[in-house]
Order: sequence, then structure tokens, then C-alpha cells
Amino acid sequence: MPNNRLTLSINFFKAILFLATAWITVSNPAATAQSSAGTNAAQTADKVSTVVPALTFDVVSIRPGNNDGVKSMEPLPDGYRARNLPLAFTIGEAYFPRSYQSRDQILGGPGWLWNDAYYFEGKVAQPDLAEWQKLTEQFNPMVQNKMLQAMLQSALAERCKLVVHHTPKEVQGYALVLGKHGPNLNKLKQSKLGTTVPSDALKISEGGMMVPIMPGAEQPITTYFHTSTASLAANLSGLSGIPVVDRTGLTGKFDFALTRLDSDDGRSSHWNIESLGLKLEPVELPTEILVIDHIEKPSPN
Repeated sequence: MPNNRLTLSINFFKAILFLATAWITVSNPAATAQSSAGTNAAQTADKVSTVVPALTFDVVSIRPGNNDGVKSMEPLPDGYRARNLPLAFTIGEAYFPRSYQSRDQILGGPGWLWNDAYYFEGKVAQPDLAEWQKLTEQFNPMVQNKMLQAMLQSALAERCKLVVHHTPKEVQGYALVLGKHGPNLNKLKQSKLGTTVPSDALKISEGGMMVPIMPGAEQPITTYFHTSTASLAANLSGLSGIPVVDRTGLTGKFDFALTRLDSDDGRSSHWNIESLGLKLEPVELPTEILVIDHIEKPSPN
């Protein structure tokens, strides 16, 4: 039976997603026949006469990578880059929020899709940069970055002739809820204007800030500032690769700290959520499986 502590997956796919999330903390999907989003686009077209151009990268480069090279996947200030990763990773990024991405979410496709490393880079055009940077700064692993996904879907359709369809599925996740005695406001403190935030704090979703565990730190403590419970849930999702949704009903922003407690075998970690008067309950969350109907190796640059 799942416990109330968030368990970290250590499979390769989620390990790469964790590294990418840490780097960042750093759909209005294209209306095409490749995706079920085409149905929504067709319904919308009956109501809106204005044709909105599909979002695309200004420049796209896809070339063979090195299976033994440094691997990373992250939005950049002016685009997106996946280094030395199979294209399946970028397909996952194109269709799912970060916390819902796993190998089990993508069915079909040839063996090279998971086995061959590629270097994928897309550059955003100057007129789109302001909106791009706004969305990437608001990174939330539970929410789709519609602009990024639309651009990735367009690039994959053009360069790899990608055709997909979706089928519903539920995945195991967690709900962040109140503990038996409610929030511990001695530790989950309401944020105050003028609170000094350390210079090494990283931005997280919804305007929150986080000081991560530093190498060599005496205590494995992560400190949060101006952070909502929704942002905490999203951050836990990013750290674990397991979807977490906020169902506390709490509003406002808080300052607090969490301690990571390692298991004896070193293969999983959990956090002392209960000290805040909160807990994690296992839940089934709705998502979709992506089925690949057709894909080709990318056309030359």
C-alpha cells in the first residue's frame, strides 16, 4: 500500500526529467490532424472566424547525438534544447506536463525512437521572445507550457512526419491535503512583505522561491519563500517525477522548510510534509496515453 510519503522514481526516464526540472528552477496544441487537439480546434473554428497562425520555432536543428554524452533537456531563454537524448523525450515534452511524462505514456514507434540519441534545438523568433520567457519563468511541472508544446509539435510534424492519437488513462499520483489537525501555522508561516530572500534562491511556480539542498550541507533542508501550497505541490512533482495536486484549500503564500529523509537503501526519498500539518494521499489522476501512428527519422538540417 502506498504510504503518505512522496517516493522518488530512479528509472532513467524520470532521472533525466528531474535533472531538467532542476535546471529550469531554475496545449494550446497546434491544430493539426496529428493530435486530438484538431477536434477542439475544429469546434472552436465554428465560433471564431479569425485564423491564428500555428506557433513555430524560428530555427530548428535536429542532428544525431552521442549516447554516451552529457544528457539534458530544458527550455532556454531563447528556445529549447535536448542534448544526447532519444527523440521520445522531446515527444513527451511536446504532449504532456513534465510530471506526467514517462515511458509508459508513449506507445508505438520504432526502436530507434528510444535508442538513438539526438541533439534537438529550437530557437524562438524575436517577436515571440517576451511571451516565451514569461511562460518558461512560470514553469510548473503539473501544467502544460502551451507555447513550448505547440512549437515542439509543429517541429516534430514537419521534420519527423509525426502522427499521433490519444487514449484516456489514469496514473498513480498524490494529493496534498490537510493533516488531521489542520495546518501547523508555526512552521507554515504566512509570508510578509519585505521578507529577505537569500540570493541563492531559485524561482519556482506562482512567484515562489526555493533554496535547494546544497552539496555538503549539514542538514538536507529545502527552504521556501512566498510559496503557495499549489506551488509546493508542483515543486514536489518536479522533484519526484510523480504527479502531485494541491487539495489543501489553503490560499495565500507561505515561508517554510522541508527536510528530506532518506531511506536505508538509498533508492528513494521523502519529505517531512507532516511537520507542516499537511500530508500526501495516493490518488488516481486522469491523463492520456500518446499512441504513435507514424514517425520518420528527422529530415536533414
